Amino acid sequence: MSCIRFEVPVETVNTSNRREHHMQRHKRSKGQRDATHLLWPGWSGPALLVVRLTRVSPGTLDSGDNLPISMKSIRDEVARQLRLDDASPLVRWVYAQAQGESSVLVELSWGDDALAAAVRAQDALAPPPPPVPPESAAPRAPRERKPKAEKKTTARPLRGLAALATPSFTPGGKKP
Repeated sequence: MSCIRFEVPVETVNTSNRREHHMQRHKRSKGQRDATHLLWPGWSGPALLVVRLTRVSPGTLDSGDNLPISMKSIRDEVARQLRLDDASPLVRWVYAQAQGESSVLVELSWGDDALAAAVRAQDALAPPPPPVPPESAAPRAPRERKPKAEKKTTARPLRGLAALATPSFTPGGKKP
């Protein structure tokens, strides 16, 4: 069997609609990364692999976008431990949910493992989109600057309370 499994005992929350202080978000994210780092069992396998993150919690999240976003910190730390970018095409990320006490189950599969074979079969039916090349490869043309317009020096009519006031001094030394 070509699989590494370990469990990270952290609580995950959907941060996309959460209104909280940025330091509270940072503290939770750092705690999830630190817990993943401490429990990391090591890796010496090939580069092409499948990583399944299973969120174990009493409640469930929408699997479309809320489930992956709730485990973003753990995904980042797993990718860092693999010495890869989490957007690398060498790693396929699969998400799942289960009912139970709050934790995240991390599984790395490669070769002939059942999870890796299932993902390869799914990719054969509907392959993932190809990676997008970075924008930095194509240089941008410099923008043309517009000439600055001259400032108007005409006086504006007074509005509001300023129009009602009668000044004791007016420019030019004339009295009202």
